[in-house]
Amino acid sequence: MSHNILIAIPAYNEELTIGSVVALSKRYGDVLVVDDGSKDKTYDIALSAGVHVIKHPRNMGKAQALKTAFKYAAEKGYDVVVCLDADGQHNPEEIPKLLEPILNGKADMVIGSRFLDGAKKNIPFYRRFGLWILNATTNVSLNGTLKITDSQSGFRAMNRKALGELMEISSNGYSVESDMLVHLAEKGVRIKEVPITVRYDVPNKHKKNPLSHGVGVLADLVSLIGYRRPLLLFGTLSLVSFIIATALGYFAFLPYYEEGTVYLTPAIGSGVFAIIGIQLFVAGLTLNVLAKMVRE
Repeated sequence: MSHNILIAIPAYNEELTIGSVVALSKRYGDVLVVDDGSKDKTYDIALSAGVHVIKHPRNMGKAQALKTAFKYAAEKGYDVVVCLDADGQHNPEEIPKLLEPILNGKADMVIGSRFLDGAKKNIPFYRRFGLWILNATTNVSLNGTLKITDSQSGFRAMNRKALGELMEISSNGYSVESDMLVHLAEKGVRIKEVPITVRYDVPNKHKKNPLSHGVGVLADLVSLIGYRRPLLLFGTLSLVSFIIATALGYFAFLPYYEEGTVYLTPAIGSGVFAIIGIQLFVAGLTLNVLAKMVRE
């Protein structure tokens, strides 16, 4: 394929798989491995495979590894960048599926989705459940402009337009994949999904604790919703507070009609949650106005 295609592979302690991933990827373009401070032989193996390798002095996270790859691609003038994980979950032979919509001018970014064409059957249940929550939260962040089935997929391709926009992204947390989508959707970048297959029987499949990683992504996404759609976030929290206040009020005044007494503790709790609900709603309205002013 064209030499203007760069295959970017962020890697951290992937000595068992990086060699095969690089070898298969080289068929579709130039390969860049960003070694994010690995303590094993990832750097040496990638270098011996005959590709360009950039090594971070310490582990800085996937977001920073991707930024390093984007900067390299922009400086070298690549037309298309394909990102995939180094752990062997993604099949490099499916790279053409991601490239096709971009090379045909139908998309600026293409995401390889595990949830199209029944591919999700191979995903463990706990991952499907966690991804469903993260996908739903990401789609809320997108404010109805786009519906994504696999927001956390690290297998994605982008053209120069998308790459130029991503040079401005400030994400440094767990939610870099979602942050990229929200940022690009806001800029009017065309995003498309194609079905891919994913392997989970890889050597380092539990390098990160799935629960802590998922909670970290969710926390970042909730913060993003609070920034972009404050009325939705604070309105939802306000509604929850009012529901709790109503339930406590019901239990507080339930014995009044039978015994003529009121339970003081749930009555006080009801009042407290009602006040919290009002404050949250007012905060949501205020922040919503401020957010619109900032965007304008």
